[in-house]
Amino acid sequence: MKENHKYSLPVLLYHRIVNEQSVRGKHKIYVWEKDFEKQLLYLKNNGYEAITFYDVERNPTMDLRNKVIITFDDGYEDNYRLLFPLLKKYNFRAVIYLVTQIGYNAWGVKEGEPRVDMMTDVQKREMCVYGVEMGGHTQTHVDLSRCTDAELVKEIGDCRADVERLVNKKVISFAYPFGGISEKVKRATKEAGYKFAVSTNTGPKEFGADNFQIRRIEVTPKTSLRSFKSKVSGYYFYPSFIKSFFTGKQTK
Repeated sequence: MKENHKYSLPVLLYHRIVNEQSVRGKHKIYVWEKDFEKQLLYLKNNGYEAITFYDVERNPTMDLRNKVIITFDDGYEDNYRLLFPLLKKYNFRAVIYLVTQIGYNAWGVKEGEPRVDMMTDVQKREMCVYGVEMGGHTQTHVDLSRCTDAELVKEIGDCRADVERLVNKKVISFAYPFGGISEKVKRATKEAGYKFAVSTNTGPKEFGADNFQIRRIEVTPKTSLRSFKSKVSGYYFYPSFIKSFFTGKQTK
């Protein structure tokens, strides 16, 4: 069967930016600062615009070509210390999904990860004023697919209220921790007032086909620049098309 090579807005998934060996962690939910800067430079040199879900909500029929959504999960301190300066340097924006009731990665520490503090409220507000979108990521980073109805209301809805109090604006997007998702979880997210929700690597290939299970593309320390170019091409989910897509395309 012939693939339908339909362009899909790339939604990238990151967690942490690091520049020291000692803070990497075993789960490899990080990218090196120098590699991330190379990725931003590629986007800049090739005319990409980093948009947020607020842009999509305001203009749902906008042309999505040469655009990308850069997302970070959890709200780690290095997002302010290392990510934020690079966003400002290249005039890009991002979306950060906040865990609102824990000050460090308690769930990761249980699995042997190094303890990493979250951003302070002051840091989050500063990034929001710049143009970074803050979204919800539950209050305590739980697997929502295992939650009761009451727990879903608290973890999803109360998280949204937490973020709105913090940034003093409507919060419209949410990220499911651990990729824990079901139709019940998606319903609860919609009922909590969100307009968009992102998964990890599940959901339709086409952006907009299901606004409550938007598939993301993970960037890891093993992602080469060549692989990154493929991931932001808009055709990443159609590997057989990638080679022809890049023929003649600028690859600075």
